[in-house]
Amino acid sequence: MINTNSLFRYYVVLALLLMVGSASVSASRLIMPRQQAEHFCQLMLDDGTGASPLYYHARRMMQAEDSLSVEQLFASFILQDDNWQGMRFFPHQEGRGVVWYSAADKLPATINAEHRKYILEVFPRLIAQVEAGDWKTVDAYIEKMVQYQCQFGGSQVKSPVSSAQLTVIAAIFLAILLVSRFLLLPLHPKRRQL
Repeated sequence: MINTNSLFRYYVVLALLLMVGSASVSASRLIMPRQQAEHFCQLMLDDGTGASPLYYHARRMMQAEDSLSVEQLFASFILQDDNWQGMRFFPHQEGRGVVWYSAADKLPATINAEHRKYILEVFPRLIAQVEAGDWKTVDAYIEKMVQYQCQFGGSQVKSPVSSAQLTVIAAIFLAILLVSRFLLLPLHPKRRQL
């Protein structure tokens, strides 16, 4: 007998294979701009082996096509034809652990009415904003989803580091490297002999 995690893994693999085939055949009606798609792919997905960012799955399973990035293609696949319903985007702390649920799962009684409503309604509302082209609202929905995952995902989910934060960290590292090089260079034994 197949257990739930195995069945879910088969579903994810099948869905990803279908996505690769369908994405290469036709353009999608729900294509997000690159910035929103990259933001969307920061969301975590539990594929049965653990939670990982969508961009990990996108880059592993897809190749960029013409002017569309893998994130754009992957976000399009998830949002179209209710593909999001079977994917576990919604963490819930149960005892000392975290269990991830999809909108199609039977949710436990420990999930309150507000969270149930959110799980069932967030993607349809997000899709409506994508179809309307309201990218500011799309970003707001995605950000709330990221915050939801960070708040209820426990130690499995950490807030993603933005590219701006990475740039600042890289600049600080480079500055420290350059300063230390100029400060320590005169102290080098070969340099002192000259």
